[in-house]
Amino acid sequence: MGRHLRILIHFWRAALIQSMEYRTSFLLSVFANGVDFCLGLAQYALFFSVADTVAGWELSQLLSFYAVFMIVFSLHFMLLYPNLAAISRLVNAGTLDLVLVKPVSSQIVLSFREISFEEGGSLLAALVLLAGLLLTGRVSVGLIQFAGFLLALCMSFIIVYAAFLLLLGLAIRLEKFENTSDLLWTIFGLCRYPVDIFPKSLRWVFYGFFPIAFVSTVPAMVLTQGMSFHLLVGGVSVCCLFGFTATRFWAWSLGGYTSAGG
Repeated sequence: MGRHLRILIHFWRAALIQSMEYRTSFLLSVFANGVDFCLGLAQYALFFSVADTVAGWELSQLLSFYAVFMIVFSLHFMLLYPNLAAISRLVNAGTLDLVLVKPVSSQIVLSFREISFEEGGSLLAALVLLAGLLLTGRVSVGLIQFAGFLLALCMSFIIVYAAFLLLLGLAIRLEKFENTSDLLWTIFGLCRYPVDIFPKSLRWVFYGFFPIAFVSTVPAMVLTQGMSFHLLVGGVSVCCLFGFTATRFWAWSLGGYTSAGG
């Protein structure tokens, strides 16, 4: 794992150097992402100009939800989205072969070799918002509750990565499937609001069959409404199931890859 990390650091250093070639453009992109975060925050605040709660969520709780969502969303766009957008190009140009013959894990390299530092503006703004809510006491948590929140946040990252890996394998298997990154964007669109806003008949789908509830709703619930052991246990089960399915599908996709000349 240490060798893979050193390889990725080299890739990320090269990406940073490339991004800093046009520093003004880079800084404007970071600033634009920060502004985009603020506009989304204003949208959430607007809800409470006409209501005291939204689907049972108070203002401080919904702001915490937004911070959690943007942390996961920003990390996705920093680490995963560039690689998902690039996989079809690698397959069609035949350069995927050069990665597969290297004595390293192709899954790790293809998942994290490219990075977008421009999303740092949204990530920083989300961390500042969450820290502000915690430090000002608007959201009060104990040590055990915060540990549960970190566990729920890890489950969120695992589920997002499993979805990413499924789409990555699908792009390799179908070769000309170039809209995989748009599909993941659609999934995040559903995660932008708590699943409590949906009818009860649909919520079980978002907790089990299509577990977007564990991406942002469950971590925010643990942080603001207290521990829920049955949700955490259910989330761990979902993570194990989706993680296993994604890795098996990835292996199956690579097994059917016949290279550019196949």
